[in-house]
Amino acid sequence: PTHAAAAACCCVLPWMTGSRALAPSAAAAAAQQGSMLPGAPMPQFALPVDAECKACRLQLCSFARPHMRAFHISWAAFFIAFVTTFAPAALLPVLRDSLELTATDIGNGGIASVCGAIGSRLVIGTFTDVFGPRYAAATVLLLTAPFAFGMVLVRNAAGYIAMRCMVGLGLSVFVVNQTWTTCMFNVKLVGRANALSAGWGNTGGGAALLLTP
Repeated sequence: PTHAAAAACCCVLPWMTGSRALAPSAAAAAAQQGSMLPGAPMPQFALPVDAECKACRLQLCSFARPHMRAFHISWAAFFIAFVTTFAPAALLPVLRDSLELTATDIGNGGIASVCGAIGSRLVIGTFTDVFGPRYAAATVLLLTAPFAFGMVLVRNAAGYIAMRCMVGLGLSVFVVNQTWTTCMFNVKLVGRANALSAGWGNTGGGAALLLTP
């Protein structure tokens, strides 16, 4: 990469990986000045990169920092979100009888889950822009985990619907997933990276059916 592009890399990569560093706007300013930040080392990567420090190769068996590690963490976070969101649906044969759910209650639970996902995606997009994808993914998973475990404490239909809504917030990790991989890979392969990352995450829905008793 050129000297100016390297300056941008030193600013942007910490944002993408969640380190405390300058935002992308600072990277653009550094690139325009054509100079590295004081004391900033030239970045070195395990994968070949372009002038924007985005990987030009997708090595699925690699966990090299930062590109492939970010790829695997992003799809794993999305996978976890899908498992927790669809686990209650997989357990409906049990929950229906124990909570005496009607067809309307079950339908409202599904609607609540989708509504939670839609609303949270609007918020998490801005959160990701400000704090970076790593902090965004961690925040969503940590906030929704108590509600996933709290499903065992539900005793009626209202609680079931409320928990489905709160657990559905986890599907906003999709926004983080796509942002993270887009930041990490060159335009010539970012489509494949996004497709694989999102696709592997979506398999969490099937895993929920396989893993739940």
